Amino acid sequence: MRILVASWYVVPGCSGGWTTVMDLLLPRHQAAFVGASARPGEGLCEGIPVRGLSWPANAADGWPLANRIRKRLFDRFLAQSVRRAFESFRADIVLCLDERMASASHGAGLPFAMRLHSHPGLLPVDEYDELVTSALFVTGSQPDIRGAVFLPHSVDLSRFEYAEPPSARSVIMTSSLVEAENPAIFVKGTAASGLRGTLVGHGPLRAEMERLCAGTAGRVDFCGPVGRAALPSLLSAHQIGVACLQKGWHTTYQMKVTEYQAAGLFPLVQPWSELSRLAPRLTRTFEDADGLAEQISWLASHWADTLELRRANRAFAFERYSIEAAREQFDEILRSSITRPARPTS
Repeated sequence: MRILVASWYVVPGCSGGWTTVMDLLLPRHQAAFVGASARPGEGLCEGIPVRGLSWPANAADGWPLANRIRKRLFDRFLAQSVRRAFESFRADIVLCLDERMASASHGAGLPFAMRLHSHPGLLPVDEYDELVTSALFVTGSQPDIRGAVFLPHSVDLSRFEYAEPPSARSVIMTSSLVEAENPAIFVKGTAASGLRGTLVGHGPLRAEMERLCAGTAGRVDFCGPVGRAALPSLLSAHQIGVACLQKGWHTTYQMKVTEYQAAGLFPLVQPWSELSRLAPRLTRTFEDADGLAEQISWLASHWADTLELRRANRAFAFERYSIEAAREQFDEILRSSITRPARPTS
């Protein structure tokens, strides 16, 4: 099936949402992408057709919602842009990763489905419910999303080459640079640990994190976003993977941890993360930068003793987060929801 993926927030090639959805769809389906966070115009990313929205279709923040005329104009421009991408790709359906793109697809009269990565909240309840009713199907990466079939995040772990290095020399954290992922804890804790570190990511805290890394006298390097294809080799250059998370955050699964496990890195997480709750014996936890520094130093001193745990981590990741299981579930949802939708007429 030819599936157009539509997202307001996902950055092609770099965002976790790009990885999870493309791993889910490919190679069984043909995929293209349209979104506001892609460069305006048409191009390719990993061989996948990508269309970035141009102004005014990507200018939602500049259209005050209190002004109904402006909002209607924005909605119209966005719907037209998604429709053009749909027709250009000759898509069968639009798979929308957020409510805004679902609204645009619905407004354009396109056959659409939703793959929600987080709880809805952009729209009033009645408007969201209308989308759920109108969609071909809705899946959610969390079990309590209203109106959605639970389809958890999965990653194609076969991309990652497992290794058993003889010592621990460096630490890495891949992250969305947002408050919820507490990247400052990683930088400060790693800098105090005695090991070298790398912070990888992009987001609103990027400038702040670049300055913080620059102040570590070379102990922690900053790296911008790394694409899906390049991430495995980057992880293989490190031995310890760190995942920070704000306490009380509504999502506790962190895809980075699964990737660390697949590549043979020892995962260090915070006590309220999913791995710590599900399999506490597979990890060591910390609450702040001092605690992280202590755990990193301990691992460096006891590295050989962690070999069986690293092997168990890899087995846990492959057993629990198999991409094949997710693909089978997704394809079954497709089969039960679609009889090959007709493309819309002009």
